[in-house]
Amino acid sequence: FDPTSPSIQASTAATGSSTDEIADRTSIITAKLKTIYRNTVLPVEKRYKYDYFYESPFLTDVEFDAKPQVMLIGQYSVGKTSFIRYLLGRDFPGQRIGPEPTTDRFTVLINGPEERVIPGNALSVHPDLPFRGLERFGV
Repeated sequence: FDPTSPSIQASTAATGSSTDEIADRTSIITAKLKTIYRNTVLPVEKRYKYDYFYESPFLTDVEFDAKPQVMLIGQYSVGKTSFIRYLLGRDFPGQRIGPEPTTDRFTVLINGPEERVIPGNALSVHPDLPFRGLERFGV
């Protein structure tokens, strides 16, 4: 949620809602979704061993609180990295472009105060990031 984005500001101006009100509503909805998951869905997942059969960990608050994500997948050399460069309007750390496969791991681009590269295996075990489900791939 980016309250400074032009579309959010235009929406708040049209509805008379402040960005604080929208953030409050968002946290109320997120809290309700967490409650529904914990009280209704999680017991069913545990009973039927969802984590065992589908090799997917149970959801935590980190997954609910994470910003929306976009995943790009496809054959090598079809323009995924070039597309990301186009969206960002610049190069990004860790990018490699070539005629043969250059990215055999997952790459995560997260907005932050500094540019840095964190290996995928470190991201998949980081308690504050929503990538625990990728740990089983040995990234």
